[in-house]
Amino acid sequence: MLKRLVVAILAMVLLAGCSGTQPGPTLAAQESRPGVSAAVGAAGGRVVVPGGPTVDVPAGSVSGSGRLVVRKAMPDHLAPTSPSPFLGVLDAYEFALEGARLTGPVRLTFPVLVQPLPKQADADAAVVLGHYDPTAKSWKIAPAQYDPDKRVITAEVYELSWWNPFAWDFAALRNAVAADYRSALAVSAPAPECEHENEARQAGIQLKAAESDRIAWCYGLGTDGPILKVVNQQGYPITLSFPKAWRFSDDETGVRLPAELSGLFPQSQGKVLIGGGSSVELRPSVLAPGGLVTARSDDTAFLALALALGLDTFRMASNGVPGVPAASPPTSQKVLEQVLGDACLKPYRQQADLVVKDVDAAQIQARQAQSAGFGCLEQAWRKQYQLAGPAGDFTAVALTWLSSGIGVLLDGVTGVADGAVFVPQWTIRVTAAPPAPQVVGLG
Repeated sequence: MLKRLVVAILAMVLLAGCSGTQPGPTLAAQESRPGVSAAVGAAGGRVVVPGGPTVDVPAGSVSGSGRLVVRKAMPDHLAPTSPSPFLGVLDAYEFALEGARLTGPVRLTFPVLVQPLPKQADADAAVVLGHYDPTAKSWKIAPAQYDPDKRVITAEVYELSWWNPFAWDFAALRNAVAADYRSALAVSAPAPECEHENEARQAGIQLKAAESDRIAWCYGLGTDGPILKVVNQQGYPITLSFPKAWRFSDDETGVRLPAELSGLFPQSQGKVLIGGGSSVELRPSVLAPGGLVTARSDDTAFLALALALGLDTFRMASNGVPGVPAASPPTSQKVLEQVLGDACLKPYRQQADLVVKDVDAAQIQARQAQSAGFGCLEQAWRKQYQLAGPAGDFTAVALTWLSSGIGVLLDGVTGVADGAVFVPQWTIRVTAAPPAPQVVGLG
């Protein structure tokens, strides 16, 4: 009897030890795919992620009993790369259905954090819902409804994989624009060198130039006559005026200004823009070798950089947005041609030839140019790039944010010297010696 009891006890102990070392299938599934999950079936179901999305599964949308798992992007579970440096994927979630398949739509609801918008922006278009297509290996924008009052975006979807509510990271965009602006004003160039400078002076050329910390020059002789080189060593563009009979060629080795900006001056006016770190070669006329050359900060020069910077800024913001055409040189050229050809800039251009007298006036003029330039570029960009639909309207929110606050944004950029913004008016007078009298022999 005692022997039977001992055998029974040993059998119970062995059985208990074996059952304790074999986890059930549900526990194993949860460990292989951590996240928030819930059972779903033919009757439907719901998964609620604290602080994250909610998934509602209507009846009939799942083929049978299964488990819907939702996983947030984490350092050990990275989301697909964002299509733009200004669109984050830190709030992306991966959705997966285990043990069944979708046979109908499910409803996704995401809470969204949106940075403050300017009053001119379309708040309804401030957020879009992105879906990662594993076949195309790219993000796409899906039809969705964003409620700016509740700050949630909802959509009925027919596939799972990765989903992410895209909202603009204006802080990142602001930093990129500030860096681009600071970089443009930091481009520098050395003083120029001219060939045969002594020969030019020996030929009777007299030069009287003002002193300048930013404008450098030289005068020499080329194969086809005298050459005056003028360099804007650093900073904002300057307007260079010279005799109308003189010819010029520019060497934009520094900040490259779009060629279309030459339309800011009538061709017969004898004026040209010189970007920071760039130079211009002036070739005096044989019949009029002398004349006055003037360089200065003015409204046109400030507008030129504003338009050039605006084109680059809008390109940065637009590129990468799913469903929006990438910026291209031909289309951007049409944007600039529209801005220069229509009446949008007229209120600003009414102050044409305004001479800026000091640094304070230069900073005010720069802000006015930035606001006018970006505002007109926004209108033309929307038209030429045909921004429409959810993706286009979403992109327009960023353009509006830029155009409405660019003056304040750039005014807050640090590390920009006053001398890069303003240059006192500089002149050089070229005087040619009268030709020697011809001695006519008699007989």
